[in-house]
Amino acid sequence: MTKKQKALIVLLTPFVLGFLLGILVGRGCSGPEKPLAEETVATEEVVEQEEPEAVEEVVEDVADDVDGTGESTAREIIYDARRMAYASIFNDINELHLEKAKEVGLATIPEKRDVIDTKKLVKIEESDYLTIDELRYSVPYLTAGAAAELQRIAKAFNDSLVRKQLPVYKLVCSSILRTEEDVTRLRKSGNPNASDNSAHCYGTTFDITYTKYDREEETDEFMQPFELTKVLGEVLRDEKNAGRILVKYEKKEHCFHITSCQ
Repeated sequence: MTKKQKALIVLLTPFVLGFLLGILVGRGCSGPEKPLAEETVATEEVVEQEEPEAVEEVVEDVADDVDGTGESTAREIIYDARRMAYASIFNDINELHLEKAKEVGLATIPEKRDVIDTKKLVKIEESDYLTIDELRYSVPYLTAGAAAELQRIAKAFNDSLVRKQLPVYKLVCSSILRTEEDVTRLRKSGNPNASDNSAHCYGTTFDITYTKYDREEETDEFMQPFELTKVLGEVLRDEKNAGRILVKYEKKEHCFHITSCQ
């Protein structure tokens, strides 16, 4: 090897070593990029799992959001009084109702609705204290004494709610005067209480339901029917004890069957 060749090798050796060293360093620096990519993928998977839960929570909040504030404002009011034993307290049998109805009511049972002598009866209309239900098998007429008693019960119920500072509801009258034609139709409907000689036929008797009460307008405060019936029961007990009415708790018909003694 000549002196020129040796000199060329000496000059090129540092460049060759530097080039090889650069390659080795470059490979070493690129190695950690793979774990970084794996970490990114894992993070994205966690986000994809968490998002559906957050959406469900928002939907639930919206469902409960009554007034746009995120909270429901409805509040149930409980009347803190014991429930009466209605069946044992209001147990005047139907024979007593019929006997009293014949004594103070109409002398003759109306055959049809269009022959009712309205001059001897009072038409029952809705008031601030009373709602008349759909009367499919009766008409809204009572004797003067029975009409006054129905209004007295409805007014006493209203006054009791106000005095107790409870939400105000109206009573619902579900059956009033029945003609012979109404009794026939009622019997055909399959009602076992449809009697040819019912106290309802004499204009002295009416039913007040205990499963439904009416309101003029809805508020955030409300009461369940069975709580309101506690108040109604107190009113009927007072009227019964005063000798003004006979009362039968009708479980199958969901009503208080009431005959006025006036």
